[in-house]
Amino acid sequence: MSSYEENEKKVQTVLERGVGVLAQNYPVRKLDAGEFADPVTFGIQFCVAHYEIENVGHLMTMYTENNPNMLMATYTLTPYYKKLPLISSDYIYNGDGGMFLIEIYELVKNRDDVRFQEWIRKYSERFRDLSDIEDIPTAPAFYDSIRPVFVNKKRTSDRDQDCIQNLIDILKTFIEQEKTQERLDKEDAAEQRAIQRQYVDDLIDQNGVSTKVWVKDHGEAYVRRFFHEVFFGV
Repeated sequence: MSSYEENEKKVQTVLERGVGVLAQNYPVRKLDAGEFADPVTFGIQFCVAHYEIENVGHLMTMYTENNPNMLMATYTLTPYYKKLPLISSDYIYNGDGGMFLIEIYELVKNRDDVRFQEWIRKYSERFRDLSDIEDIPTAPAFYDSIRPVFVNKKRTSDRDQDCIQNLIDILKTFIEQEKTQERLDKEDAAEQRAIQRQYVDDLIDQNGVSTKVWVKDHGEAYVRRFFHEVFFGV
């Protein structure tokens, strides 16, 4: 099996296991991505799917297709009904190189709540398993204050399965947290949704690195609809 085929298999493993761990705990319903299902951006073919996670929120998955220079899997879980973090991840494979990124976003009301911060520390503890893998430095960004816990690592091919497992462990922590939380009332749920929507708009308005490429190729109006309707679902 070529390195490309091996990497292609790993991309599918990220997405299949990421959807599967949720499906083991909640009803998962695939939604119609419509015009956003197969965008071509920066000359790269992407395949996009999104899902309703019943009584939890929204999931988007995206991967590259037929691109010998880069294989990527993106996974974004946006909670609606309870006070939970947004989880975002990218895995990039390029021959024996690449990187992976897992982020925990505190897009909630009263982020300093003691119980909420206890869970944030649990997410941070899960990342210790990867502490020996080389970090990729990150530039300052507007979302630093709401993304206190993340890993951005240089890929080491012999640790690929450990890195995929780390995302699954993070999702298991999310599921554990979800099952301990009370459902938000209508007003608090609306406030949380507004915080999430503001983050999505800020990604576009403040020219995030990857967002900038999408806007250049498709225009701001398209990207804003894509991000709100499919990528984040808010």
